[in-house]
Amino acid sequence: MTPPRALVIFDGECALCNGFVAWLIRHDRHASFLIAGSAGEVGRAALSAAGLEDAIAASTLVVWDGRAYLRSDAVARVAAGLPWPWRSAMLTTVVPRPWRDAVYNVVAARRPRVEAEDPACGVPPRTLVDAWRERLASLADVEALRTATDD
Repeated sequence: MTPPRALVIFDGECALCNGFVAWLIRHDRHASFLIAGSAGEVGRAALSAAGLEDAIAASTLVVWDGRAYLRSDAVARVAAGLPWPWRSAMLTTVVPRPWRDAVYNVVAARRPRVEAEDPACGVPPRTLVDAWRERLASLADVEALRTATDD
């Protein structure tokens, strides 16, 4: 049985978040990650299963693989799941979390907002629409991950 894939929960109305997810889809050749906009039913269910408040994902990237990773830890968790050279970005974790998160927060405070047709799934670039939709997590994915982590 294949283990459930980690979920990347992001703000679908954040241009930076949408850009990050587009970058992830381009570089995650093995489809290790699923995506969910934080405003949708799936994103909210994943946040709840991870023990987080819905509001956290309005300003913070979240990765949940049975454990919730926030801010710079979420970026490092994504890097750890990608092939080289992107995997090397996980080495940023040698920097103390408060420093990494301070940089993350400065960048997040300046992020542009975009009008998303559906903030539950973000705004995919035209060239990635099909791949983006294939990576959208479902409630069944959330349940499979929750169940796998309860064992």
